[in-house]
Amino acid sequence: SQEQKQIIEKQKELVEEKQKEIVDSIQYAKKIQRTLLAHDSFLEQELKDYFILYKPKDIVSGDFYWATKKENRFYLAVCDSTGHGVPGAFMSLLNASLLNEAIVEKGIVKPGDVFNYVRGKLISNMSAEAQKDGMDGVLICLDKSSGEISYSAANNKPLLITGKKVMELPGDKMPIGIGERKDDFATHNISYTKGDRLYLFTDGYADQFGGEKGKKFKHKQLEQLIAEIDHKSSHEKKEILNQTFENWRGSLEQVDDVCIVGLVL
Repeated sequence: SQEQKQIIEKQKELVEEKQKEIVDSIQYAKKIQRTLLAHDSFLEQELKDYFILYKPKDIVSGDFYWATKKENRFYLAVCDSTGHGVPGAFMSLLNASLLNEAIVEKGIVKPGDVFNYVRGKLISNMSAEAQKDGMDGVLICLDKSSGEISYSAANNKPLLITGKKVMELPGDKMPIGIGERKDDFATHNISYTKGDRLYLFTDGYADQFGGEKGKKFKHKQLEQLIAEIDHKSSHEKKEILNQTFENWRGSLEQVDDVCIVGLVL
């Protein structure tokens, strides 16, 4: 009947209106999250050559890249917070603010000590059911006065390419949050030559299903791809990584947030 039609139309309008409100508020959350990500204008002052491939699964993301400077030390973090979408984005805001608190306010210098501090804060501030929350990631520190580069990695293995040699740098097999292990995070020094390339990434790229058989891309294949394109310009590397990801994904849904940062040391 005409009356039923009108009721259905009205309900449809209400649902569409609500949906638009939700999307608008998530778009606003994206703006907030964007302010937390390291700005190009800041990175360009500190790094001579770099690229960032950042592909959230949803409008907002659990992956984030963040940077700050304290005295002569420049810090850059590439992290994967628990979850994606809105819950992941909330976690990423909390995680970035704790990194900031550790380095800028508390003056903690070593990346491993920064991760220890953030983990302590997360564990003490979280309710029991939220304690599986936290992040994986890598934090590097470039000491501008000594030229030294140190880093700490949680469930993450950065990649260093020196000449043609590809090295997977060691990390701690535990999250920044509650895990099986309670050890301190280690701070490692990178011995490098000027012009070496360092790649920092979350697990989203390697975990993407696709290809002919709908399989995971895998970490090994990502390493090989990076080694193959390492000699190209940063702009080209970003384009190739993006294109390869999209070709691999095909019509399948993106599994997770993706973040890869490549820099020339």
